[in-house]
This record gives sequence, C-alpha cells and structure tokens, in this order.
Amino acid sequence: MTEDSVFELARKQIYWMIAGVLITITVIALVFLFSSYQRQLVEVPEELRAELISLRFVNTPECFTYQDPVTNRVFPGVIDVNKFTQERLDSCYRTENERGFKDFNFALELEGYAPIVDGEKKLLRTNNFFNKVDFTLFKEVYVRTGDSLEPTRMVIHVQTRI
Repeated sequence: MTEDSVFELARKQIYWMIAGVLITITVIALVFLFSSYQRQLVEVPEELRAELISLRFVNTPECFTYQDPVTNRVFPGVIDVNKFTQERLDSCYRTENERGFKDFNFALELEGYAPIVDGEKKLLRTNNFFNKVDFTLFKEVYVRTGDSLEPTRMVIHVQTRI
C-alpha cells in the first residue's frame, strides 16, 4: 500500500462519517417536521370543541330544551324558562371536582331571563367555572313562557382551563 492510497482511504472514511452524521440529522429533522404537520392537520380548535359541547344546552331535554309533555316531542332551540335553573345545569353538565378545572366550564345567560338573586342578575355556572372567560358563544334561541315563544339569545361564556 502506498502513501497516497492510505491518505485516500482515510479521506473517504472521514467523508462518510461526516455524511452519515448529516444524513442522520436530516432524517430526524424531517420526522419532526412531518409529525408536527400531522398534528396540525388533526387538531380541533378549542372554539369548535366548546361549540359541540354547548349544543346540549339548547338541544337536549335533559338540559333546558322544551319537550312537549303530551307528545314527548323535543323542540331544539326552544328553551323552557322553567328549566333554566342552576340545579338543572348541575345535572346536565358537571366536571370532576378535583380535575374539572382542566375541562370546559361554562357560565350561561339567557338575555332577558337571567335569574335575579339578592337584587342582581345571576349567571348559571358549571361547578368549576372561576370567572375566567376565554371566549364567548352566542346561540339564537326561543324562550317558551306558558304558551308563548319569544326570540332571544343565549350567551355562553367559556373557560377552557385554569
């Protein structure tokens, strides 16, 4: 073996070591890039998740929606003013006491029909709502009082987590 061939062999080994390190770094960077891109594609916005959860307040008879006592027909978007109470909200949507602050929590207001306690309007609140409003949703609804229907709006204050 001549001196030139030894030098060439050493130079090739150094080249392939450097190339191996650079190829490895490139592959790892591409894996992180694709995984973050995939995470962004399947991520559901907080507003949409809260909107879907809050649909229960205006569409299910277990919450506030009016249900005809004779036919048992449910009228989505029609709020029975007699059902709009804190007790009803507690039975309709409740989060865990210890970890519920990480879930969606709501404060509800039915414009023009808020319960009055000690001379001031009171919002209906879920058990872990701590007056931190991240965003607000608005639902156009009808309120049934007796035999009449009146249009109004339900304001839903959303707390995502504390």
